[in-house]
Amino acid sequence: MKKQLLTLVAICAITIGANAQTEKGDNLIGGSIGFSHNKQEPLNSTNTFSTGNSKSYNIAPRFGHFFGKNLALGLQIGYGGNKAESQSTYFLGSGSPQFINSVSKSHSFNVVPYLRYYVDIVDKFKFFGQANVGMAFGKSTYNLMLSGNYVTETTHYKNTNYQASIDPGFAFFPTKKWAVELSFPLLAYSKQNIKDDGVNLNSQALSNETFIFGFSSFTPGIGVNLHF
Repeated sequence: MKKQLLTLVAICAITIGANAQTEKGDNLIGGSIGFSHNKQEPLNSTNTFSTGNSKSYNIAPRFGHFFGKNLALGLQIGYGGNKAESQSTYFLGSGSPQFINSVSKSHSFNVVPYLRYYVDIVDKFKFFGQANVGMAFGKSTYNLMLSGNYVTETTHYKNTNYQASIDPGFAFFPTKKWAVELSFPLLAYSKQNIKDDGVNLNSQALSNETFIFGFSSFTPGIGVNLHF
């Protein structure tokens, strides 16, 4: 009898320990930070070759509050930037080489409210589904330089992006307060509007929509959350 009672107490302790991180009234804070660099160089060249490089970064802290057991409502605020440079050289017959250089810079803010629900799997492991609806806005500058006829153009753009997505994932709780997450996009929609300043004839305002479903563009993300 005493052994059965101890077993029951142990099972209850494991259950409470596994669920304590996502109980009503709890909070979570976390976020992500990223950096990428891409460089392009020609392997050989005859009449033309191009080089270029780009760098981008982003940071996105988030906060959530549990309004019910395993149910959290939160907000993510992010900032990101990008810089891309390219140089192209053209040799036309026996004439002098022609150079085309371009530099683009951009930065944007985004605000994304989200709703997340956890499902217990086993001790320390949970599955979650997350729905996001938000918007991003920013500015960019594009510089174009042509050495042949010394043409230089600078165009300023304003960007607005509306987005919605569903991102499921798994959370591992090595301790009661810390969770390591692996998430992946399942369903995503975005609409982007790009307005130019109208100064240059080569600039163009754009509007495009993107819809993604399934794992054809599988890009998992890893994050860490503190539950308290």
